[in-house]
Order: sequence, then structure tokens, then C-alpha cells
Amino acid sequence: MEDPRNKDPVMSGTSPDTSPSPSQPEIGQPELGTSSAIGRRLKAYYDDVASEPVPDRFLSLLDALDAAEAKRDGGN
Repeated sequence: MEDPRNKDPVMSGTSPDTSPSPSQPEIGQPELGTSSAIGRRLKAYYDDVASEPVPDRFLSLLDALDAAEAKRDGGN
């Protein structure tokens, strides 16, 4: 008589490959690529943020950092 636990993938420590192919979403699941509604909204939000000007305070900090690096590199 065969042990029924050997046929159960959970009991035998193995699992069948039931995952969907990476190129195809699961049936009933929406695709979450750049063409999805979520992807389009995230891209639009990112484009808005990326097009904003850099605040003057950040530019001043970057200039100070550049000056400190130039002074350090010139001193060695």
C-alpha cells in the first residue's frame, strides 16, 4: 500500500510549478506594467515632480559641496 503523503506536494516537501509565466499575468489579474492605469498615473506624477525647479537652498548646498571637494582635492 502506497503512503498517500507521497502524493501530496505539501507533505512531500515539493510543490508543483503553478506560478504564471513572467510574460503573462495570472488569469483575472490586471497587468501592472507601464501601460496599466497605475503605471500611467505613476509616470504622470513622476514627470510632474521631475519637471519642478530645484529649490535655491539645494543649489546653494550643492555649490558648497563642490567648493569643499575642490578645496580638498586641491590640497592633496
